[in-house]
Formats: sequence, C-alpha cells, structure tokens
Amino acid sequence: MSNSRLKWIGILGPVIFWLLVLVSRTELFDETRTLAGDIFALVVIGTGAAVFSTLIFRVVEQREAEIRRRTEQLRALHEAGLFLTTELDLAAVLQRVVDLSRQLVNARYAALGVLSEDGETIDQFITSGVTAEQRGRMGQPPTGHGLLGVIIREAKPLRLPDLSRDARASGFPPHHPRMHSLLGVPIMSKGRVIGDLYLTDKMAGAHDDGHSYTVFDDHDQQIVEMFATQAAIAVENAQLYRQTQQLAIMKERERFGMDLHDGIIQSIYAIGLMLEDAQLRAGNEPAEAGESIKRAIHGLNDVIRDIRNYILELRPQRFQGRDLRRGLEELARDMRANSFLNVSVAFDNTDLSVLSAEQTVEILHIAQEALSNVRKHARATAVEIGVHGDDGHLLMTVDDNGQGINPVRLDEERGYGLGNMRERASNLGGEARVELRERGGTRLSLRVPLTMEETPK
Repeated sequence: MSNSRLKWIGILGPVIFWLLVLVSRTELFDETRTLAGDIFALVVIGTGAAVFSTLIFRVVEQREAEIRRRTEQLRALHEAGLFLTTELDLAAVLQRVVDLSRQLVNARYAALGVLSEDGETIDQFITSGVTAEQRGRMGQPPTGHGLLGVIIREAKPLRLPDLSRDARASGFPPHHPRMHSLLGVPIMSKGRVIGDLYLTDKMAGAHDDGHSYTVFDDHDQQIVEMFATQAAIAVENAQLYRQTQQLAIMKERERFGMDLHDGIIQSIYAIGLMLEDAQLRAGNEPAEAGESIKRAIHGLNDVIRDIRNYILELRPQRFQGRDLRRGLEELARDMRANSFLNVSVAFDNTDLSVLSAEQTVEILHIAQEALSNVRKHARATAVEIGVHGDDGHLLMTVDDNGQGINPVRLDEERGYGLGNMRERASNLGGEARVELRERGGTRLSLRVPLTMEETPK
C-alpha cells in the first residue's frame, strides 16, 4: 500500500467511524444523554480504534519489513560489488557471482552459464546450492537448451512461478533436484550476452523438506539485474587481467629468447671458435693453443655464471654494472682476442652517464649481436664502432669492411639476430638499421634517446 493511501485512510477512517457511532447511538438510544449510551459509545469507539490501529500498524510493520529486506539486499549488493572489483581470478569471480546472487534473493539454487565465443551455447556452467556429489550424479552440464536457451536467444529476463509447467522447458536429467520458481537474467557486456544467471526456488519459510517456496517478485528481478551488470564488469575485468598475464608471459618468453640468443648462445659460439683455434694450433703452437684453452675455460665460467643467474633471477648479469664505454671496450677486446679482426672503438664527448642501466644493457646486447654477425657472416678484416651524440639522441654505428649483407635477407629476416636488434631498439624508443656501405661492407646504425624520459615505459 502506498504512503498517500495510508494518509487518506488515517484521515477519513476515524471521521467515518465516528459518524457511524453517532448514527448508531441515535437509533439505539434516546436523544437525551444516558449512561448506557455513553458506555456504548466508549466501547464501540475503543474497539474500532483498536481494530483500526491493528490494521494500520500491520501495514506499517509489513512496509518496515520490506524496507529492511530491501536495505539488506542493497547492502549485500554493494558488498558484492566491492568484492567483485577486487577479485581478478576468473574462476573465483564466476563462483563468487553465483554464490552472491543466491544470497541476494534468498534462492535455494543458483547457476551461472558462461557462453562460448560464438555466443550460442554455454561453455562453462557454475552452480551454487548443489553439492559436488549431486553434480556428479547429474552427468554433463547443460549447453543451452530449453529455458536456459530462451534467455540466451532473447537476451531478456525470464520469471516463472513453476518452470516445470512451461512448454519451453526441456525437463530435468536423472538425479536433478526438483525446482519450482525461476528467475533468469542475461549478463550483458557491450551489447552482447556473455553469460546468464539463473536462480530457482525462492525460500519463504519452514516446510516438510525444511523450506517453503514462493515466487520471485519485481524487486528480486531488479536486484539481480543490477547485480548482473556488476558481474559483467567483473567477468570482463578478470578476462582482461588473464589476457594481460598471458601477454606478459609471452613477452617474458620473447625477452628470455632474445637474451639467451644475444648473450649466452653468442658466448658459447665464441668459445667454440676458441677451441677450434686451439685444436688447429695444438700440434705446432702448443703455448698459443694453451692460451686459447684458458680463455675458453674463462668464457665457459662466464656462461655458467649467466645460466645460474637466469635460474635464480631470470636475468643475465654479463653487462650488469657496466657503463657504455667500458662495455663496448670489453666487447672489442674479446673480439680481438677471439678472432683475427682489427676492432676499434671511438667516442666523442657525449655524456653517457645520462643513460640508465637498462638502456646501457640493451645497447650492449645490440652491439654484441652486431659483432657476432660480423664474425660469422661478413668475412671482414676490420670493424669500427663509433658512438656520438646526435640532436638529443645517441648514435652508435658498427661498420665492417666485409662482403656486405644480402638485401633480400634484410627483408626476409624473421628469426633472432637482426630481429632481436630491431626489437631491443624499439624498446628503447629508437631504431636500428642495417644497410650496405657505399665503399663495401655493412653498417649497423642504432639511434636512441639519451634521456630516460623519452624512452617508452
């Protein structure tokens, strides 16, 4: 009953009742005032007031109970929304959605169907109120036939007093618990159905089986629809978080592959060259062969250290703690020691201290890969490494006087090596280019910002 109707009843009720008392007194008693008439009027008025008060307060109590129920539902809806915004594990979100929806409207059973990518069938089916043993006896979960499919196809709420009497119902499988009233709402995201929320058997009180059941009302539907909106956001957030995690894992795998190729594998290749050189010299130049073997042993110790660091910290340490000048000089020195190449390094007066440790390591990896490519493919006799400033950027060049790289290979490069150098340069906010020199040979040019602020995060 509305507040306006209660107000008019409160005004007109006593007036009408008093008029009826006056008419009754006139008909039953003389016009002169008597004790019997007064007693009659007092008894009738008192009885009428008691009945009227009882009726009015019963309505008020019912309204208060309804207000309390709605307040509790709204509070539970708020708490459910807070929980769903903090939970990012998709499986936990789905189970929590179905559990909370059942509590919100005091339903005995609840289920959540998550649709497949085509939006036609149910891919996941999560339940609440049904034990694991019961679920095991029921066999395969539903895929979207019957009443469950109606909500998927029509994308609008469905409320039934007895679902078993609806012609669209496809029946229950063996060992399925008996269900009566139904409230189903779609879970919508960006205009499309991504899932459906089903609730059955709204509980009202004690019965033979422990409960009596009633039908879901408009307010129940409103609450569940509001909750379905929050659930859609939570499910979408959890899915995005899972995708982000998968992308992060893929990115880390790519980084590991790049670091292994540009660091450890290149070092092992260099050690192999040292051992080949030692093998060739073993007969005629045993002293030089011994020195090559010592350098190979030292290199293997470095590789073992790097592998250990990968296992413990998942990051190589070969260039950690080096500034760019020192790192490039070490690479040049190793190149001279392990090959017959003449390697030179030239710097201008650019302040290299503005480079971060992360930038320095990436640049040194690019230089190491470039030198390794020269050694393996260029058939060169000399390599020149140049570092200088260029309009707020650092420009590093690696020039060789070899046979030059095949232009077709530059266009078709898909694996590690050149691709790694380009990827690392992109991560630094710069660019790596490999091109033929006019006077013969190949040039690698790396151009990156000198300040960390200009480097993409």
